[in-house]
Amino acid sequence: MGPLKELVCPPYDIISPDEQVRLYERHPYNAVRIELPFSEGRRPAERYERANRQFREWLESGVLVTDSTPSMYVYRQDYVSPDGDRGRVAGVIGALRLEAFGRDTGVLPHERTMPGPIEDRLSLLRACPVNISPIYAVYRGDGGLAPFLEALGNRPPDARFTDDTGSLHRLWAVSLPAEIDMLRDALAPGPLVIADGHHRYETALAYHAEQDGTPGGHDSVMCFCVDADAEDLVVFPFHRVIKGAARPEELHQRLLDRFAGEVVKGDASLALDSRTGSHPMAFVLQDEAIVIEVPVDDVTARLGTRSEAWRSLDVVALHEVVLPQIFPEGMHELVFTKEPDEVARLVHAEAWSAGVLLRPPHASDVFEVARSGERMPQKASYFWPKALTGLVFRSLR
Repeated sequence: MGPLKELVCPPYDIISPDEQVRLYERHPYNAVRIELPFSEGRRPAERYERANRQFREWLESGVLVTDSTPSMYVYRQDYVSPDGDRGRVAGVIGALRLEAFGRDTGVLPHERTMPGPIEDRLSLLRACPVNISPIYAVYRGDGGLAPFLEALGNRPPDARFTDDTGSLHRLWAVSLPAEIDMLRDALAPGPLVIADGHHRYETALAYHAEQDGTPGGHDSVMCFCVDADAEDLVVFPFHRVIKGAARPEELHQRLLDRFAGEVVKGDASLALDSRTGSHPMAFVLQDEAIVIEVPVDDVTARLGTRSEAWRSLDVVALHEVVLPQIFPEGMHELVFTKEPDEVARLVHAEAWSAGVLLRPPHASDVFEVARSGERMPQKASYFWPKALTGLVFRSLR
């Protein structure tokens, strides 16, 4: 079948069109062929049907093998970050019982979702009833599983490979009943906060509702559970790029007059990193960059009845306080990217009105916002590294 690193892929929502082509060409058994199938026919539904045929063919030919006993899986990534830092994320993959979101439930969202991806994933799930990639959730476990996860390093893993970035991936299947019970009991207290996979979770809920009470695997969803108290979680920001009716000189003046903005020379990201005040953010315009800081009192005056954890977020200050004043005429388009260079390209080469560079939230911020019952604006955080697709599949039949 080939080396494992040739067979896995990232989650569907971070695969660019160019990356989709590269992964398809990388290996005929690469998981992208069911995670993000191409649409080559005239009927849109054909690509979902192709994904199902591909999955069934892999099962029948032995490319995929069903575990002989019920199992949970420990997945560990010893990563090298884009900045060159090293760290570890280890957690447990298992079936998470579905329940509707709610402040007092065991599964909490932290950001808003968009309808398009849910419709796409639901169409795929109807045609191919398989959890193709796990959602990624964090919990506060005070390091309770850390000794067990560390001790697994003395066992041969069931899967092991180093990816193109130098990160080491290992997977252990855990099938002893006593160990499964121990893992389940450690995760049971919750709550779990979804770090990555809101659309997949809501898709699973919608698909479950369509089954009209018929029992089956659809009552759960595959989930990668990580202890935020013990692992080296990395959260990157999602920056914004905006098209609107405001002219460049209007944006310049509004940023200076309403938020005491400061025009900066050189790298806007470095200028932002040096700020220690409340809610700093950098606006990238056609001919300049302007750094502003949003006073806490301004945020409280507008959002004082909302939770403190939610009000403390830079991205909330941006959407609730800054953008209504900078773009009072409204925004025509809004895109998200984690790459500052892409922000600059869209503004300078494609004449978007402005880009906004944000600081990353902390993993603890994400957890506390979710526990407060609030949701961040869409695309507010980017947890890294991602749990790869293709190591474990979970059929719902």
